[in-house]
Parts: sequence; structure tokens; C-alpha cells
Amino acid sequence: MEEGKRVPYMPEEKAFFQRLEARHRRGRLGVLFNYFSVTVAALALVALFFNVANQAFGAIGLVNTIEPETLTDGRPLDALNNDELALILAKYVHGRLRVLIRNTISQVDIHVFTKSTVAEIVGDPNVDPAIAGELLKSISPQQQASLLADYADRSTLRNLVLEEVVEQQVIASFPLVDAIFNFDLVKAEIEGPILADYKRRERLDDAKVRVIRFHSWLHGEFLTTPMSSIPALAGVRSALIGSIGLMAVVVVVALPIGVGAAIYLEEYAHHGFINRLIETNVRNLAGVPSIIYGMLGLAIFVRALAPFTSGLIFHYNFDAPTVGTVIERIAPAFEGAIAYDGAAIRSDPELVDVARVERLVDTFMFFGTPSLTMAGNTDVREMSHSLAEALKIAVDTLLVRADEAYDIEVRGDYYRFDVAADAAISDDTFNQLMVSLARINSFAPNGRTLVSAGLTLVLLILPIIIINAQEAIRAVPYTIREASYGLGATRWQTIWKQVLPAALPGIMTGTILSVSRAVGETAPLIVVGAATFLVTDPTSPFSQFTAMPIQIYQWTARPQGQFADIAAAAIIVLLALMLTLNAAAIVLRNRYSIRF
Repeated sequence: MEEGKRVPYMPEEKAFFQRLEARHRRGRLGVLFNYFSVTVAALALVALFFNVANQAFGAIGLVNTIEPETLTDGRPLDALNNDELALILAKYVHGRLRVLIRNTISQVDIHVFTKSTVAEIVGDPNVDPAIAGELLKSISPQQQASLLADYADRSTLRNLVLEEVVEQQVIASFPLVDAIFNFDLVKAEIEGPILADYKRRERLDDAKVRVIRFHSWLHGEFLTTPMSSIPALAGVRSALIGSIGLMAVVVVVALPIGVGAAIYLEEYAHHGFINRLIETNVRNLAGVPSIIYGMLGLAIFVRALAPFTSGLIFHYNFDAPTVGTVIERIAPAFEGAIAYDGAAIRSDPELVDVARVERLVDTFMFFGTPSLTMAGNTDVREMSHSLAEALKIAVDTLLVRADEAYDIEVRGDYYRFDVAADAAISDDTFNQLMVSLARINSFAPNGRTLVSAGLTLVLLILPIIIINAQEAIRAVPYTIREASYGLGATRWQTIWKQVLPAALPGIMTGTILSVSRAVGETAPLIVVGAATFLVTDPTSPFSQFTAMPIQIYQWTARPQGQFADIAAAAIIVLLALMLTLNAAAIVLRNRYSIRF
């Protein structure tokens, strides 16, 4: 190039069009790649939904151990009312009626169920006055059946009859494609080798296929029925309520903390090294595997903070009793039943009220069952040795026969306290005994509750909420802040009245998307201790719980094919819940977004 000659800013016309064509080719390749990516993603989603729907709907073959018509004089079960269904239960399963009442209509804690009156169990002071003050075991099977008829809905009673009396079994299930295109082959296989194998396995020579029909595992009762060991009668009510409870805990705790942290980092913190370090760590925490948060929740919320997460310090969770509640329950057993001579407690059958001592023994054994969070797993013999050492008294622990009515099984052995008396035990000694009992690991509270799992999920999504809230606050133009300051507003007034309302759509969108991620988490809930089989609904933040992902995981782990089918139905419910949350995020963003 000659010295001093200027290089033209624009290329030659030919070169210009060549470069323009090259850019257009790269643009078309980018568009084609985008179309390809969207197509692959759409096909993957279609395959996913097809696979799930193919499992959630199909054909089943039902076998009844007892034909329902033989119980109802030829009438179908659907035509019976509550009283008739309850009478069938009273006739065929009267020995298990108390268990059915406990699992379906009881309003009291499972551990005090046998000691509660009928009025307390059904939660109705207007129950029949003749039985209101009685224990459930004191009334007849017909009266127990009447309670079921009055306080259980017809759908529940019908399912109980099918499960407990008819013993209806789904011996085979086939996916939707086979049910539509190969129904004759499906029917022949169910009536042939599948039924023959069922007869051989169950030793039912006269068993026959009741019906072969199209079946949807996803139906209205599936959402309102608790877990069952029979796939055709199982539902997701307890798991769905548990997931909604987890969402409530997550939103109530994570939203104010996350938004508060974002406000501090954006509006108050100096943008120096420390602030950058904090923001970097927050972004790194957003990528930590969820199982790590599960281990953190196990260490902190389940174990270290067990008195709080179990409800013990609020005197709510009586599965983890305080010294006061133990004394209140055991005190009547001590009245005239035990004596103390200052050195030893020895056996003297003539001075001991055996019935009260047995009550004392049963109570000790009940509260002495090791909890999941205790260290060392103290058994009954070790507990008695600890008492003897702490109080300098002798409490004999004897191995007794398994056929005695008051025996309690602990770790495969049968133990009881054999105590007797020479003089009345003093209040100080009694209180000392109770304090020592409470200090033993057997009274460790159980922190595997709904609030523990919710707080663990809060840790999981808190970094995501902070990042989203920061971005939403940062997107608010600084001129709005300057205008507010110019009118005399303080920094907090500016944040509360101007910045947060403008950033709210972005904050809510990020929060809802974060919660939808938390709803689908399984690993942290497994580590924290969610129940895999639960037929009762959580009634408080301190209740035992399960959740939709845990229920799906547990069903897919079962060897029976029908549990995989109801797992597919549960997946549809979970997807609907997550899509609802995502749709809510889109609506909030579009409705309340502010254009600057």
C-alpha cells in the first residue's frame, strides 16, 4: 500500500456483497439450528407425555376373592348406602374395625388413640351419648360400624369393602396402545396364563376374572384417596397435601429472606470486594447439587434443631414429650404402686398393685422406643442401667415370655421393669426419676417433619430467589430513585414505595419458578426423612409427611406393574401442578409488568 494513501472505510461493491451473503448464510444456519433444537425439544416432550399417558390409561383384569353379589343379595356395591356398607364390614372384619376407624375417621393422634373416648376420636361432642364417653374397645362391633357409617363418606366405605372383604385384586394391566389396538390379545392373555399363574400363586382354584375393561388410573377419587397397598385403591391425597404444605413453608420463609437479601446487596451494600464475594458465593450456591442441601437439612433442621422442628418447645408434638407431659401421664401409676427405701427398689408382690405397675411398664416402654434422631439407640436394658446409675437405685430388667399380655417387643427381645415397694416414693425422687428418663436418648425428639423439609427446600431455592430479585431490582431505572429522593423521600421510603412495586413482577416470577423447582425435588426429601407410605394427612408443620415426588419414587420402586401405572398418573398430577405454577408466573409478569 502506498504511503499516505487512505484505506477506504467501505469495501469494494463485490467484496461487500460477498460478505453480506456470508452473514446471511450464517444467519440462515443459526435459524435452522434453532428450528432443529425446538423440534427436538418438542419431540422429547411429546415422547414424554405419550409414555406417561400410555401408562396412566389402559386395560386391567380384576379378580375378586369374594363376589360382591354374594354379600348384597345380587345388588351392586354402588347401590348400597353407608349403613349397608358398614354392616358388611362389621360382619366380615369386625376384628379390624378399630384399625379402620383409626385410619379413616379418627381425629386424635395415633399414640393416644386407644386411650381416647369415642367423642374425642370422631371429634364430635354430639355423638351418641350412650357411647360418647366410652373407649373404642368397649363398644360393640355394630356400634363401631355405625360410627364408620356416620363419619366416613360412601366412597371410603366402598373402597374398604373392596379392600377388606371382597379383596379385589388387579392381576394384570396393559398400556393404552395395547388396550386400543390389541384388546382381544390382551383379554386372551389375562384369562389364560396370567389367571393361571395367579391361581397357583394365591392357591385359589375357583378364582375367575371378574371383569376386563378399560381403566384410567387418573380419576377424581385418585386425588382424594390416601395411599393403599392395593394399586386400584391407592391415591395421592396425603402426598398432594404434603406438597402443598411444603410450598406454603417455602414461600412464607424464602420470599422475605430472599427479597431482603437482594435489597441489601443492591441498595445498601457497598459495591466493593466483600459485596462481590458475597454475590459470587450466592451464584455458586445456586449450582450446588440438591442432595448436599438434603444432608445440610438433616444435620441442622432434623438433628440440631429437633426440639424446634418437632414442635417440642411449643408443646405441640406429643410424640416427643417433655418432662412435664411424662410426669402428667405416669403420675397415676405411682400412686400406691411403688415404694422407695432410699437405697433400692425391690420386689414385694404383697405391697404392689400389679395393674398399676403394668401401666407404668407399658408407659415406660412406649416412651422408651428409640427415635430416628437419637444417638446411640439406647435399648431398654441400657435405659434401666442408666437409671440405676443416676439415682443409685436398682431396677431389675427381666427377660419374660412372649405370650404374656403386657409384654412389649423391643429389638427382638421382650423386656419389662420388675419393680416393687417398701415405702411411698417421694416427690423429689419421682421428679428426679422423670428428669433422668428425659435425659436418656430414648426421649430425643423426632425432627423429620414437614417444617424440616420445607426449611431444607428454602436453603435450596434461596440463592435462586436472591439472584432473580437482584436482577428485578437492578432493572428499575435509577431515575425513579433520584426523583423520589428529590421529593424528600428517605432511602427506605424510596425502596418500599417505588423500587419494590416496580420490581415486584420480576420478583414474583422468579419466586414462583423457584417454588416449582422445589416441588419436584426428591433427593433432599429422602435424606430429611419423608415417609414413603403414609395414609394420614399432615395436620400441622410438625406432622410426619410425604410428597408427590417421594410417592412417585416409592411406587416406581415397587415390583408390581400396577404401581408403575399409578406412578404415571401421579406424574400427570405433578406436571399439572408445576404447569399451573408456571402459568401463574406468566400471568403475573404480563399483568403487573411496568414498561420503562
